[in-house]
Amino acid sequence: MLALMDNFPSHVVAYRAQGKVNGEEYKEIVVQRIAEVAKAYPQINFIVLLETGFEDYNLQALLEYIKVSFEHFSKWNRMAIVSDQQWVRKIYDILSPLVHGEIRTYRLEDRQRASEWVSAPLPT
Repeated sequence: MLALMDNFPSHVVAYRAQGKVNGEEYKEIVVQRIAEVAKAYPQINFIVLLETGFEDYNLQALLEYIKVSFEHFSKWNRMAIVSDQQWVRKIYDILSPLVHGEIRTYRLEDRQRASEWVSAPLPT
């Protein structure tokens, strides 16, 4: 299940993932929100609260994730990945130098710090 999170600036895409995630849900919720922010701002800040694992994303959801990541590749500014799964955080730590923008990983207990970091104003 996916849900957008409230109380973030309008240049931030913020969502929570719990349980199973399918491609249609990802497309309707996350991809749509990314498109809205990409249209309105030159850059995108992004936070995902993973209260589930990537193993709970079906193949279509993972493909939608990859597709939207590349579609807006040059627009990513700050990306916060919040998860208690160490392997997920490690993968994003490894990928960080390879992607546009900055990726930081956080444990679930540090989600307030992640929210504050990703909520920073966009550079001018």
